[in-house]
Amino acid sequence: MTNESSTAAGDETLRRAELERREVYRRARESGFIPQLRARRRPVVPDRTADVAAPAGDTTTVRPSRAVDPLTRRQPLQLSARVTDVLQRISVEAGIDPGFIGTAAVGSGTAVEAELRLRVLNALEALEALPALRHLAELTTAGVSFLTPDELDRADALGTDRLPAPDTEPECIDRWQVHLEAREARGKAVLSTAAWQRLAEALPLPVLDDLLDRGVLTRREAPHSWIPRTDRVRHIIARVEPEELADAELLALQWEGEARRRTLWAGGRLEPGPTGHDEWSLRSALARGDASVLDELAPRNPPLLPRDLVRLVDGLRTLRRGGAVDAWLGRERSLFGLMEQCLPPGRSISGRTAFHAWAGVRLMYRLLDEAHQSLACDPDRASETLRNVADQAAALRSDTGHGAAVRADREARAVQAYLHFLSARPGERDRLDRAVGLLEDVLHRGRSSPGGVSGDTRSRLRSSSMLLQTLRQRERPHDVLNPYLALGVSHGSSAWRQGWRDLRRGVTPGQLEYINGAKDRIQRHETARRSGQPAEELYRLPLDDRFTQVPQERGDLLRPPARPMERRSAPGTEEEWSWTAAEAAREIIERCAMRMRNDH
Repeated sequence: MTNESSTAAGDETLRRAELERREVYRRARESGFIPQLRARRRPVVPDRTADVAAPAGDTTTVRPSRAVDPLTRRQPLQLSARVTDVLQRISVEAGIDPGFIGTAAVGSGTAVEAELRLRVLNALEALEALPALRHLAELTTAGVSFLTPDELDRADALGTDRLPAPDTEPECIDRWQVHLEAREARGKAVLSTAAWQRLAEALPLPVLDDLLDRGVLTRREAPHSWIPRTDRVRHIIARVEPEELADAELLALQWEGEARRRTLWAGGRLEPGPTGHDEWSLRSALARGDASVLDELAPRNPPLLPRDLVRLVDGLRTLRRGGAVDAWLGRERSLFGLMEQCLPPGRSISGRTAFHAWAGVRLMYRLLDEAHQSLACDPDRASETLRNVADQAAALRSDTGHGAAVRADREARAVQAYLHFLSARPGERDRLDRAVGLLEDVLHRGRSSPGGVSGDTRSRLRSSSMLLQTLRQRERPHDVLNPYLALGVSHGSSAWRQGWRDLRRGVTPGQLEYINGAKDRIQRHETARRSGQPAEELYRLPLDDRFTQVPQERGDLLRPPARPMERRSAPGTEEEWSWTAAEAAREIIERCAMRMRNDH
């Protein structure tokens, strides 16, 4: 660059600085903070003491006094009332001597004004950034050049909270830009990913947690994709996308609860600690079906357990006492196996809820297995065990229910018809007719009711009804109903041979005919099916195999999915919410101070 171009660039810089200074003074005059025109400098009156004659007899030589040059004489700096008022308030708020400007207020010229500005800046260091910037803005509009027009506009925006929208593609990321973005976030505006990343690192943690709680920053921003993944980013992910955290990151966050939840979710076993069960060891025990853990808990639930777990423990304890369960618990199929263990023994179960219908049908079939065991091994108890089955079937009967209660009623009717044939004597035709009528009534009602009997259930009912109508003509119908059940296995099970062997060891010679007849009938049935020939129909129980199975649904109550981490900070204070504004103000003051000191 030539000397001529350097000189031209310097002149241009000076010209712009002078225009800015004139603009500041113009605003000050328009607002009335300084007089419209400065008073003209009065001429200095010459000292005429040299012209006065000395008294008579005085031999002292009178020397003429030296004239004072008006350009070098130090006079008080002309300050407007507005400037004086601001300086007075600064001294009060900073707790310093009102005469803090000292000799800087005496004299004239740019050096004196620069000294004044430096002393003001030093005094403002004792104040908070926002009040300090407000004073600088007032001094600037009053005629003391502190802030540039752009800084003055920003100061006015900070004071009135009338902020412009942030640049979407800023060239410079300063504290002013961050404050504008923070203000937009407070108003739930849509911000870019880059803006959110800046706010994540800049905002005080309580303010960041407030924004998360208010739903301003959500998983829509996909924080798991932000790079780099700092501690703040991990904190945000834990609060909106906890499933996206790696196991090692849980340790960095010291989030033990989520680590234990993942162990439980993966099928691991969690043991209680030295002080007893916590939330996760209790869920682990209940998920394994260990109802005895309820006895290990204090009479009153530990206060650290979450509400849903306290509610479950209360419901299970009520069930153990034989009380009614809440409707929500009666519908939770993932808990049916656990709840079944909590039922008090020796009681019939009616189909009040979906759980009771399921558990009642299972109890009915267990009692039916005991009845078959008695028929084979202990005929003296057969009547008692058959009566127990009949009592449980009667408890499940429902003419007005719906859903699970209706399905349990069908099972109960099918078992009652089975019992009629199983215990009927030759010639008891009325009893056999009632048994057929039980099945036919289900088929008839199913045709007229919405969602009635259909599919496999209708097919099994129809074949069983036809079988009973055929068998009632025989002398001993109970020998041919279902040989699988007679051997203590489920219908069609391949374990019937083991069942036959087990029974053979315990039966008397007089009962061998009963179990051997069942074995022979199964062999003929399976041989016919393998050869493709028609096999004799057997009485199918249960009608719905789901009643004999423990639901395998994976409920959220005992194995919950990942939940957002609870906040670890107190609610944001007013000071913390205004932190970005204070930082933006501090940035303006720092730039002003650097400029003043460089000029000085």
